[in-house]
Amino acid sequence: MTSRALALALVVFAVHTASAQTPQTPQTPSQGPMIVERIQSGFLFAPDVKVTEVDRKTSELAGGYAGWVADEALFVGGGGYWLANRSGGRRMAYGGFVMQWLARSNDRVGFGAKALIGGGQATLTDTFTQLIRVPAVPPSRQTTTRQVTSEVRVRDEFFVVEPELDARVRLTKSIRLTGGIGYRLIGGDRRDDTRLRGAVGSLALQIGGGF
Repeated sequence: MTSRALALALVVFAVHTASAQTPQTPQTPSQGPMIVERIQSGFLFAPDVKVTEVDRKTSELAGGYAGWVADEALFVGGGGYWLANRSGGRRMAYGGFVMQWLARSNDRVGFGAKALIGGGQATLTDTFTQLIRVPAVPPSRQTTTRQVTSEVRVRDEFFVVEPELDARVRLTKSIRLTGGIGYRLIGGDRRDDTRLRGAVGSLALQIGGGF
């Protein structure tokens, strides 16, 4: 009886010693499922309307831009605009390379920065004043002069840079309403450059883009 009790005690001691020496595996906290979203790219085009000042008059420009959006962050393409309320003596059109940086592309509200670099052509009206000699009428022998003022149309080609800051609101999965403010910088060969440059406000509807 004593030997059985002694054997049982040895077995219990051996099991306890083995369990004490077994390393405890640390428990890692459970993590939620990993969500993987693909970064999209795609073609985008946007009809665009601008309000600005041309030749010291409030004017509207119609046009748009189109190109490729890479990785939901960078737009590269081209665009063009023309004076919507033009007349015979006041015309302007320009276009060029367009690049835009897009932030918070997948959010309801996002923002970005855009720039157009290119060239254009404008027609403006200038006044030209000259003195005309009037022949003497007998019996007078004295020649007189008369001042005559005329209007002339002057066509000018120019280089344009138009930076702009934008904010946009997502309307549907592939349509976004964009508004922006910027400034049109003009460089040309004539003094009319100051009549063509000015602040710009824009409203566009972006369609596509893959995001």
